[in-house]
Amino acid sequence: MRKLLHSWSIEARAFEIPFTPFSHNFWVLTDNNHIILDQLHGLAVDPETGESRAIGNSHDLLLAIQDATIVWSLQPNQPTVVCATASEAAIRQRWQAAINAIPAINALQLHYPNWWQHFHKKNSNSVFNTLGQILGIPLPVTVLPTWAPGIKLIISEDIINQFRYKE
Repeated sequence: MRKLLHSWSIEARAFEIPFTPFSHNFWVLTDNNHIILDQLHGLAVDPETGESRAIGNSHDLLLAIQDATIVWSLQPNQPTVVCATASEAAIRQRWQAAINAIPAINALQLHYPNWWQHFHKKNSNSVFNTLGQILGIPLPVTVLPTWAPGIKLIISEDIINQFRYKE
C-alpha cells in the first residue's frame, strides 16, 4: 500500500506478556507524525471497582476499551503492523466504526476467562479480532506474527455485521 504524504494510520500492535510466549494484541490510531492518538483494547475489568487490567479471571468482565492513555501496553520494538493508511478523515471514519461497536460488545457482559481457558474461550485477543473485522482489516488474526490465544474467536458475528466499516 502506498503511503500518503499526510496520512493517518491504524496499527495492530502486540504487547508481549513477560515470561510467556503469548501476546495481548490491540489497535492503535496514529496521526501523520506517527503520534499515538488512541488505543482500542479488550481488557479484564473488575465489575465492582471498574478497574481494568491486562490479565484477569472469571470474576472480571471482558470489555472493549477505548483509551489513549494506556501506557503499559506500549513496549519498545513491539510487534507492529500498519493495517490501514489514508487521509485523516478516512481513517477517523474507519476508527469511529469500531468505537461505535464498543457499547454493543460491552452490553454482552461477557466474563473474562481464567488463564487456563484462554485457548478456547473469548478473551482480549477475541476483541482484537472482532474490532479488526469491524475496522475492515482483512484477516486480523494473521496480521501480527505473534502467539495470541483466543484470537481465532470473535465476540459476535451480528455485531461485526452491524458495525463493520464500509468504504
